Amino acid sequence: MDVQGFLQFYGGFSDGTKRTYGNSLTMLDRYISGDEPTEDEVKAFLRQFKKGTTLQKHKAAIHRYFRYKKRLWDLDPKEFISAEKRLPRYLARDQVNRLIECAGDESEKMFVQTLFITGIRMAELMSLTRESVEPGGIRLIGKGNKERVVPVLNKKFMGELTEYAAKRKGKLFPETYSHYWLLLRKLCLRAGVPMVSPHTLRHSAAVDLINRGLPLGGVQRLLGHTQESTTLIYARLTETDLRRELERLEEKSG
Repeated sequence: MDVQGFLQFYGGFSDGTKRTYGNSLTMLDRYISGDEPTEDEVKAFLRQFKKGTTLQKHKAAIHRYFRYKKRLWDLDPKEFISAEKRLPRYLARDQVNRLIECAGDESEKMFVQTLFITGIRMAELMSLTRESVEPGGIRLIGKGNKERVVPVLNKKFMGELTEYAAKRKGKLFPETYSHYWLLLRKLCLRAGVPMVSPHTLRHSAAVDLINRGLPLGGVQRLLGHTQESTTLIYARLTETDLRRELERLEEKSG
């Protein structure tokens, strides 16, 4: 879940509200199995709490989070919380390459490249420092406060990332989530590709890896998924795309 992005997006919250919402959403994030909650997971999470102030606070935080996601992705909240049944949007490799070509400077280019080549989450990207970049990949603290190393075999990209990190003090990507969200929208407009959110680049990375032959177990480890069921959705997506393409061919030949 994009808890940090949510809190940054609503910067006008009082400190007390930020703490309350942040605690509720962090608890939910640790409870769920995937990147975002399904409807059943939200219901199961809320059933742990008796009627009263605590339950109402959790409900308010989750409701506000759904509204936040709707503003970013233009999704209906019911569609969002049924993510388990919904196939994620993604961009093809050539579309991502067009985004990179339309980047205005090095930081914009590295923002897109890092998300797509590594498949890391936005919160993980925004936590990267110079020390996170190692010769063979990126070391980071991911979901559930678990450390993992994301291996990167693209030598050209690793060289560029190492040079980029050497010029930076503190965070490699220090802007707010809303800044990067707006930046990606602008790049999408320039490149002529569908409007997407930063998290879509993570989905795009997963689909690209599967299409290039990486087994689901490898994709699962690379993305930091705790359960294989979370990764299986990408296999379903590529099968659905294949079916669509076969149907188009049949229509043309008919």
